[in-house]
Amino acid sequence: MSSLESFNQKLEEKINPNLSAKELAERIVVAALETEYGKSFTLSAGFAKMVNTLADSIVANPELRRQALAIASRYINKNCGNKTTLTKGT
Repeated sequence: MSSLESFNQKLEEKINPNLSAKELAERIVVAALETEYGKSFTLSAGFAKMVNTLADSIVANPELRRQALAIASRYINKNCGNKTTLTKGT
């Protein structure tokens, strides 16, 4: 599976319409880092703080926030036709 396919799959599984903008940003950041560096990277010391810092930066910057919400909207709209994905969990 390519990195892009892996990233898409992670977002399809983790993005849902009940998340706040900050939670959406966090899930996008985690999916990107996990895809790029592997699942074990998420277990690193300081990972949660790094994700929090990046998500805060995304939400605080209007352009980045707009882009993150556009990405989330794409996956939410895509999942609306597939109810099992939305109820699968986050």
